[in-house]
Amino acid sequence: MNGFNNQRGISLVEIMVALVISLFLLAGIVQVYLGNKSTFKFTNALAEVQENGRYALDLMSQDLRLSSEWGCIEFDPTDTSNINNTLNSTTLASYDSDFHDFTGEDGIEGTNNLGLNGSDTLTLRGGKTGQSNVKSPFEAATTSKLVVGPNSNIGAGDIVLVARCGANDLLINEEADILLVTLSTASPTKTDLTFATGKSQQFENDAMVLELQTVNYFIAAGASGEPALYRREFDAAAQELVEGVENLQILYGVDTDSDDFPNQYQDADSVADFNDVVAIRIMLLMRSIDDNVTEDQQTYTYNGATVTAGDFRIRQVFSTTIALRNRIGS
Repeated sequence: MNGFNNQRGISLVEIMVALVISLFLLAGIVQVYLGNKSTFKFTNALAEVQENGRYALDLMSQDLRLSSEWGCIEFDPTDTSNINNTLNSTTLASYDSDFHDFTGEDGIEGTNNLGLNGSDTLTLRGGKTGQSNVKSPFEAATTSKLVVGPNSNIGAGDIVLVARCGANDLLINEEADILLVTLSTASPTKTDLTFATGKSQQFENDAMVLELQTVNYFIAAGASGEPALYRREFDAAAQELVEGVENLQILYGVDTDSDDFPNQYQDADSVADFNDVVAIRIMLLMRSIDDNVTEDQQTYTYNGATVTAGDFRIRQVFSTTIALRNRIGS
């Protein structure tokens, strides 16, 4: 019985000390958790910004390198008499000269500060990657048919450039036709193309077929409400490519002495003739999708101005300069 009488419980003071120690330990655990969460959120947002920025530049660079691509023919924008352009409102119901006129519009052009957040727009015209060769049987002149190789991905609704690449027939002024494909029927060894109108001549195996495109880049509000980079091809619906693109600024490298090197970089309003542009400098301002990922409002420099953000997002500037290979040495 004496053993039971000598046992003592935990006093109130000991309980209070234990609770205080536990609170300190718990506060430390919470602090570590919140710190790790904040670091993860920042790191994840930074990775997202960098990935989106690189991806956007890569997409635009591909189309820029294809601008003013005319295959094997000599294309002089001041003299297009060697090209039989059949595109008009009769052959194409949705004809819009801003998108479908390859001979009357510049291969590269843009607007300055007219888009969302004062961003620029960019329009590019030229051929797509890859080309097909004309195969026999060679369809007669004025017919609306042509046979190309099996590697063709040309389908109905596409616009193509059919060009002679061999010795020119001096009796025929046109070296190439611009045609609208209305039907494409593939087989294991060839593809039969049908056009909206007849050709100017009989193209044979020295001729190539190049699919043409007009591409427009601009910034607009995306599906999530965030500003995004959009790409529009011809008069189709614009596609949202990359979200978090807050601004797009473009400078055009103008060659004023015909040595294939830009003498100065100008905005769209300052370019006198877009045919003199031999390089493009792109500047993208990317921002994180999530807010409250930085402790302080970020200060950054973009397009020559230093700006303090009005939120707590991460922002980063991506830029690149691209030489227009189809304009250098032409």
